[in-house]
Amino acid sequence: MRVTVHIKNALNEEIKRLAANEHKSVSLLISESLEFYIKEKKRREHGNRVLDLVGKTKVNADALRSLDEGRREHDRS
Repeated sequence: MRVTVHIKNALNEEIKRLAANEHKSVSLLISESLEFYIKEKKRREHGNRVLDLVGKTKVNADALRSLDEGRREHDRS
């Protein structure tokens, strides 16, 4: 799928440099970067939900189950 975005010139140059250093196309580098960003954001959101459960006076019975689900879903993909 083709997507058009507008970025600063300095960022464009950095992306081109990184892509060349990693022997990847700019498209592949950006695609991998966005995938990483989205997975990391979901992982952090999940971690915050677990911390909210653990932060209560009593640990919610779902806390460990939720933690295990998050690990399976995000850490091992």
